Amino acid sequence: MDWDRLSQAIIDRRTALGYRKREPFAAAAELSSRLLADLEHNRRQNYDRVTIARVEQALEWEPGTVNTILRGGPYPGMAPGQEKVADVATELMTASGIYANLYAAKIELAHLIANSPLDAEQRFAVIREHRRRQNEFTRAEEERIRAEIEKLAGS
Repeated sequence: MDWDRLSQAIIDRRTALGYRKREPFAAAAELSSRLLADLEHNRRQNYDRVTIARVEQALEWEPGTVNTILRGGPYPGMAPGQEKVADVATELMTASGIYANLYAAKIELAHLIANSPLDAEQRFAVIREHRRRQNEFTRAEEERIRAEIEKLAGS
């Protein structure tokens, strides 16, 4: 989650709407100036749904825009050409989440193998098969990302 990116998007949009100062915008959004300052300076990252909804409404964003920005996606008012960058960033965030899940799966696999009734040779066979499948997946994912980068570079 990219809270710094969200902070900058909020500031950019607030000023684009004509609110040079934070206080008038906070009043219009029915938020405290302190809470808005926390958002704009990434001082915390635990906001309730009502707060997020008020911010989106005051910024004239569609519901869900804050989450899209946090995940690296495009947002209204984004500089030209940045949407492609945001799309690739979202893909990379997704891929890194996949890799984190793979790591967790490896830990779980190690526990399963260690506690299984398999003999040592069978355990090694399971590990080899797991590595083979993981390498297959990694190669396919790398190819997909490479193809996306080449497609974007050609546009």
